[in-house]
Amino acid sequence: MKKVFIFYLVSLFAQSSFAQKVIENYSSQQGVLRYGPGEKDLLPYGEKGFTLVLPDNGQTPTGTVVDLEDYRLSAGDSLRYKEFKNESLKRGFAFLTIATGVPVDWYFSDSSLKYVDAEMKDTFTKYHLSYKNIFLLGLMTSGHRALKYVEYCKKGKSAFNPAIKGVILSECAIDWVRMWYEAQKQVRDHETESGLFEGKLVHYLFDVHFKETPAAAIDKYIEFSPYSYFDLQMKKSVLYKDLSIRAYTFADIRYWFSAQGKGIYDSNYPDMSGFINEQKLVGNKKAELIVFHSNMEDPLQQHMRRQSTTWDLVDKKELAEWMAGQAE
Repeated sequence: MKKVFIFYLVSLFAQSSFAQKVIENYSSQQGVLRYGPGEKDLLPYGEKGFTLVLPDNGQTPTGTVVDLEDYRLSAGDSLRYKEFKNESLKRGFAFLTIATGVPVDWYFSDSSLKYVDAEMKDTFTKYHLSYKNIFLLGLMTSGHRALKYVEYCKKGKSAFNPAIKGVILSECAIDWVRMWYEAQKQVRDHETESGLFEGKLVHYLFDVHFKETPAAAIDKYIEFSPYSYFDLQMKKSVLYKDLSIRAYTFADIRYWFSAQGKGIYDSNYPDMSGFINEQKLVGNKKAELIVFHSNMEDPLQQHMRRQSTTWDLVDKKELAEWMAGQAE
């Protein structure tokens, strides 16, 4: 009986592996990025390139999920995407990850956007991917990158000019005026080592690139942000109004709004909520906000204090079905 069970597991794994085709192409880069004034405040450049996963059924995919990263995904990060990737493959979508290899790549300049654009164009052409039904997947900082790429295309800078159908966002910081002040509070309060590290990193990188604080040069921060509550003209909302958008966030008074010295503006909830609200105001009827919270009777769980946990709460099958339903 044991041998039969083992054989069943091996067969199941083989069938799962056979259901997809993986193509990868990366090249290493030299150099480091300074993220602080300290002697050791350096991050090495990583590999740049792509990983393309295709449904192995011999048919051209009906669409493509595109994930824009800085570093090549680690084994742990790849595991986090596994369920949604498999659900997407079942519905005929390819899954493409593009990494610039630039540490903490928030697309301060167009150089990374040009690379992403060229890599997408080459990959779509070489592997005969459909130019329709392209969905950008943005978890955490990848959401900022996804929206910056949409902006890049909408402003006529793209040589590829893909027909982006939708964007999926999970717990993304996209209002960098708010995020700068959150970082300032993280440094001031020093509640956790991770918070202190993030706060110092945000302040250092923005000081390098903008030379001024939001108090002195708020327009620079607003222009950099895909969305900002402080944008009096709200001029960027129209760039995304034709997209199908799903935004996920975890808003819970027990975790984020009353713990570790944090308030509402020390989470990504205002960014996700504000972004979707502005989409509705400009007439986007395909923009949705999904807000998670805990049940008061359930015991507190330490892992829920991490905003990255939001993606774990997402129903990947339902999300893939939503995506397929938006496709042409």
